[in-house]
Amino acid sequence: MKGIVLRVKSPKNFRTKKHEMAYFFKRYGLFTMFLASILIGLILGIYAGTKTDSEFRMSFDFLFPTDFASRGRQDFITFFCSSFSPAFMFFTAVFLLGFCPWGNCAIPFVTAFKGFGAGLTLAQLCYADGLKGFGFFMLAIIPGFFLFSSAISLLSEQAFRSSTDVFGVIIRKKDKVLDIREYASKAGTYLVVAFVSSMLDTVLFIALYARFGI
Repeated sequence: MKGIVLRVKSPKNFRTKKHEMAYFFKRYGLFTMFLASILIGLILGIYAGTKTDSEFRMSFDFLFPTDFASRGRQDFITFFCSSFSPAFMFFTAVFLLGFCPWGNCAIPFVTAFKGFGAGLTLAQLCYADGLKGFGFFMLAIIPGFFLFSSAISLLSEQAFRSSTDVFGVIIRKKDKVLDIREYASKAGTYLVVAFVSSMLDTVLFIALYARFGI
């Protein structure tokens, strides 16, 4: 009696899907990784905010909005400066790490810390105002935070690649030309996006602060 051989054919589009996944991770893998680090930082910030007192959370106000009473008294220009200054500090830190051979190891911690601050902000709002604070966070903070997260993740992707190239030149002695002009040009573009995110933060905060009575 002859045996029966069963052949299971893989789907025709399997190779196509595999190629598409490989392309996605190659093109967007780093960007996704930095967005994920911000999300992880956000979760850790919320957890830390629930386990610490209000004084601890408000001590970070120079980097993240936590003292809303004082910020609510600021005018447009002052609030914008208090919003853009820490954003510029984060951008500068990531940008400079792109010139360090070991910078690619530190960049995810910088982006995660930005998410951590947003988590503290949410925790402080919910602690002080409950659901009203959560609604204010979603309407006034999240839009600018999302825009800034996209900008700094794009910058972090470029900084990661730049740091890897610097590592290859300095540590591994590779013969490679570093395209600093292109790196700086892209960083300038992303900084403009960060500027717009701070402007959005300012407009939404001032427009909604009185309505929510935070």
